[in-house]
Amino acid sequence: MAKTKAEKAAERALDAARVAVGEAEQAVKKLDKKTRREAEDLADRLAQAAKDAKKAVRRAKKTAEEARTSAKSVAEHVGPPASSTGIPTFRELRDRAKARGIQGYSRMNKAQLLHALGEG
Repeated sequence: MAKTKAEKAAERALDAARVAVGEAEQAVKKLDKKTRREAEDLADRLAQAAKDAKKAVRRAKKTAEEARTSAKSVAEHVGPPASSTGIPTFRELRDRAKARGIQGYSRMNKAQLLHALGEG
């Protein structure tokens, strides 16, 4: 049976479509390999970043513990605060001056506050 021009053209179009599909499948495989490689690289970098973060946390904890120990040591060697020596602090003097209604207390220094309160 003889094929018509339309049938021959349709067969050629089908062959061309099959070739195009094959080429597209090859391109997808290449992209899949590339994408897979990129995903693996990202996973490796993420794992490394997680390791680095854990290491940083350990270092920070160690540094904090050393700071606490150092602060305790310094606190043991430092004398008691000024308020326990009987000398009022600047803040205490300002509060007293405010309570008594002394004018200009906010601009006074410690010596002036003591004088204004009659304590110096």
